[in-house]
Order: sequence, then C-alpha cells, then structure tokens
Amino acid sequence: MDTHHLRSLGAMLRYWADVAAEQPAIGVVDGRSHTFGSWFRRSSRIGCGLDDLGIGSGDTVGFLGKDAVVWGEVLVAASCVRAAGVPLNWRLSRREMSETVADAAPSVIVVEPEFLPLLGQNDPGDGVTRVIVGEAAPIAYDTWVDGLRASEPEMAPESDDVAMIVYTSGTSGRAKGVELPNRAIAANIASSAPWDIKPGDTVMIPAPLFHVSGTGWLFYCLGIGAEALYTTDIKPSTVLDVLAGGGVDHALTVPAVVHMLISHPDAQGREYPNLRTLIYGGSPMAPATARDAMAIFGCDLVQSYGMTETCGPITFLTPEDHRAGGARLAAAGRAVSGVELVVADPIDGAVCPPGVTGEVRTRSTLIMNGYRNRPDELVKVLTPDGWFRTGDAGYLDEDGYLFLCDRIKDMIVSGGENIYPIEVENVLLEHPQVLEAAVIGVPDEKWGETVKAVVVAREPLDPGELTLFCRDRLAHYKCPTSIDLSDELPRNPSGKILKRELRKVYWSQHSRSIA
Repeated sequence: MDTHHLRSLGAMLRYWADVAAEQPAIGVVDGRSHTFGSWFRRSSRIGCGLDDLGIGSGDTVGFLGKDAVVWGEVLVAASCVRAAGVPLNWRLSRREMSETVADAAPSVIVVEPEFLPLLGQNDPGDGVTRVIVGEAAPIAYDTWVDGLRASEPEMAPESDDVAMIVYTSGTSGRAKGVELPNRAIAANIASSAPWDIKPGDTVMIPAPLFHVSGTGWLFYCLGIGAEALYTTDIKPSTVLDVLAGGGVDHALTVPAVVHMLISHPDAQGREYPNLRTLIYGGSPMAPATARDAMAIFGCDLVQSYGMTETCGPITFLTPEDHRAGGARLAAAGRAVSGVELVVADPIDGAVCPPGVTGEVRTRSTLIMNGYRNRPDELVKVLTPDGWFRTGDAGYLDEDGYLFLCDRIKDMIVSGGENIYPIEVENVLLEHPQVLEAAVIGVPDEKWGETVKAVVVAREPLDPGELTLFCRDRLAHYKCPTSIDLSDELPRNPSGKILKRELRKVYWSQHSRSIA
C-alpha cells in the first residue's frame, strides 16, 4: 500500500475524495451518510472555520453524541488544522463529564441536544445539534457550518501531532485521555492484517464513538477507502437484520455481543449473503461461542487483541486459526507484523519462558504519545526502553501464540494458588443453560479469597449442578465455591463486564478489594 496519504486523517480524506469522490464513505443505519467527496467538502469548510478561530496544533475539538457522520466531519476538520478530536463519553454523569471536559479543554464542542445537560446547558427539545465555541451560547451546528467559507485549509501535518484523544472507559479509577498521534494511526492502517477489506467494501461498526473500536475503525476504513457503516442500536435483532440485509462485507463486535447474537432465536435459519469476516476484540472468545458463530454466520472469524494505548492490534488470531479449532481457539493469536511482544515478570521485568504466565508487554510505533496532562501515569506503564505494560496476564506457547489469562488485577489468589477468571468463565459458558458468566474473587477467612461465579441463565438452573459441571472440567481449587444467579451483568459501553461493580457487594466491609 502507498502510505503517503496516511500521514493524517485530513490527507486520507483528500486522497479518497480525489480517487473515489462518489463512493460511499461513512454512514449511519437509517441515518445520514457521506461519499468521500461530500465528506471532504464538509470537513474542509469546518476546518476553515476552526482555522479562522485560531485553532491549531495543540488544541482540541470535542464531540458529544452518537452520529458518526457528524463526528467524522468534526474529527477530520480538526486534523486539517493539526488539532486533536476528542469523542466524549455520553454515558458519563455530569460530574464525570465536567472532569473530562476540564482535562480535554476543547476550544469547540459539537453536541447533540439530548446531551446538552451534561455540559450544563438546557435541551430545547428541537432535536438540533449545537456547536459551542468557547464561552459563547450554543448555536445550531448546520447554521454555523453553512456560514463558514467554502475552501480548503492548508495542511502541514507532523507525525507526532495528536490526532485524537480517547478517554479510557474507566473500569478502574478516573478515566485518562490517551493521546494517539498521526504516526500510530498510519502504522495501524499500513500493517498487514488477516482480513480482505478492500476499497468499496462496507464495514459495520456497532460500537460507541468514544471507544477506540468505534473511532479506530472510522480511521481504518478511511485509510483503506472502505465505507464505515455505524448503527447506534446494538440490540441483537437490529444487528442481525443489518447483517442479513446483504449490505455488509465485514462486521466488528465483541465476544459478549457475538454470544448474544448467536443466542438470539432469529440468528439461525437466516442467510448472511455478503458477510465475509466477523472481527472481534475486547477479550478472547469462548471456544464454543467461536464454533457456533462460524457455523451460524458462515464467515471467517478474526480476533484482534489490542488496547486504546496501542492504537490498535497487538495480536491477531487468523481465520485459519479459527478453522483449525482445537486449543488455539482460546488464544489471542500471534503478534502483528512490526509489533514486538513478550511476557514478563510483572515485578522484575524478566522475560518468561513459554508456558509461564506473566504480564503482556508490547513495543511498536503504534504506542500512544502519552496520557493527557498525566506524565506520571505514562512512567508507570512505559519502560525506559519503550515496552508498554498492558496490565494483562498471559503466556506465550512454543509457537508464539498468546493466551490471555486475565487482567493482572483480576487474578484471584486463593490459598497461594493463582486463578485466572477467564479459564473458569470459559468452562461455565460450555454449559447449555448458561448465557453469560463472570468470575470474581470474594473474601474467605481460610484461603484469603475464593472463587465466586455470577451467572445469567437461559432458564431455571440449579447452582449445585453447575458446580459439579465445573468440577468435571477444572482443578477443584479453580471451581466456584458459590454461584449466584442474576438477570444481567454490569457492563461498560464497549461490552466489557464491570467486575469491580460485582466485587463491591462482597468487599464493602473490607479495607481492600483483594486478599
């Protein structure tokens, strides 16, 4: 791939506007859309408006909403003037939003009306998206754009310009702003990948824009010349209808959503005529879920393991790996070309031999610039020689396949034995009556902590039966000593289970949340 056009988001859109102006570029299911040409004209106009306001390198432009088309306009416009786009999390409380906005300090915020109260503004109820410039009162976004000069801003991007600041989902502690530079975005798009996404293909993205998957796939599709098709409704029935409609070539998701999709009564017996690849990330997928997904959708599966801080994938589990089946279905895959990967002792940093669990570490040009306004936090996760500490526990096998065990902080230590919840969860999910499962450590006077499972069942289920099911498949010290049934599991916007919320109930009377 010629990578010259990847030097910035603005340069990417200019390139495809020249090469394929009338090709669909970005859209929302049952909503607005752009061709590459119309998107470039709109973003160029907004970029000129930002330039006229004196916004440039080092400044930020915020977006608070769900409409990917508007966000695409704003993000590329910011890139045109070397500013950073900031997708704000509309699920935050007003207090959390105030903290995030204070940290990001956007010169301009484009906000959908229902989220104006999060910024201390009244929602007039007219459904009109607003733009807030500095301390001025909100004005209609379309009116503001129409009043800007129709021209192209001068672009002079640098590789270390921060193109985007993504605030971590905050599963533990206060969210941090991850600064992703042009060089990392370019490296992501230029790296080899085990899927065949071509110019003109359509990629469905049922992910929130404030998550790295949501906006990461926006810039990936932009760089490749594919259409990014978003759905703001990630109900299984909606996603299945879109996939069955035949207009989607590739789809992005997380294992939890895949499990919900294949469990939906409408999933089987339908055709998904053009779907070639189902790409998932966020966590490994239970082998049984992977097998069922391949059978139902009749497409390739690819696992992409990465983090916000790595601006994309660290490893891939390829279609060939999925088709081969066996134990490697539980792996996260092998390192992406150009990405270094080791497993190290989390205390002294010594590299672990194959089969020994430690902390996953990675080094590449995809690593973030840092955390906004928090240089001390960067020191904690980046070693002096450039290795990023993921905080994930895992091991490499003899062939370089990475097997993730859990987050280091989620590891359960019971009677001196290390227990990784995901291993127990995968066994629980093999039971035909289990829809979802989460495993946590809870206090135990004898062992320090012990294993508890919280399960969402498809139909009435005897916890004792489930305990025996686990004992037939796991060492007894790994098996749940108690199982709670629940109607649902708490999740963050990306679909990850919030285990800290589950732990609160059991650790509330203790000074620490681990043994």
